[in-house]
Amino acid sequence: MEKVKTAQLTSAKKPTKKEIKNVVIGGIKTNELEDSMVDIIIRDIFNANKEKAETLLTKELNRVYEEESPEFVTSTKKWVKTRLQTIVKAKTVQMKLLGEDTKNKIVTIKKINNGVLNGDKCLNRNLFSNDDLGKFKVVLEAKKVAEPKTFEEELLKLMEKHEKYAHDLISFLKGQLSPAQIMEELETEKVV
Repeated sequence: MEKVKTAQLTSAKKPTKKEIKNVVIGGIKTNELEDSMVDIIIRDIFNANKEKAETLLTKELNRVYEEESPEFVTSTKKWVKTRLQTIVKAKTVQMKLLGEDTKNKIVTIKKINNGVLNGDKCLNRNLFSNDDLGKFKVVLEAKKVAEPKTFEEELLKLMEKHEKYAHDLISFLKGQLSPAQIMEELETEKVV
């Protein structure tokens, strides 16, 4: 499926004060509603069926995908992708559900696919079978443990970020060290 590119605006009607006021009021109402939704989602995941990795929400999502109109399913998919996943993966939600385990685990709601069944990232894959393919479940995954980088790797990354090169580093060091200190460092390097 090809992504549709949107064109850059070349002109737009200026919003009215009333429209802006409605945006602010709507934003406040949306925020209040989402705070309530976050609380319900946390409680739902916390009370998940431990043997089947199901919640009331996963059951409802599965029902929607199987029984509702294509338009409603499309809207639901968009909500799952853009809001539900964002809410569930939020640091505050993860801390409430996993506590200190957030350092090496993440809990999420997702459709079961072959990657979940056969991959080594899923920590509760023993709860799933081929019958669960395409169904929403609560999935516990191992977080990627970042390899510690060497000083040199970090320095190169920082230099690249700021578009700095070796001569910039040497110029910087000249400002930090006296010529005698630079010579001393070079002599120490020769000995080593």
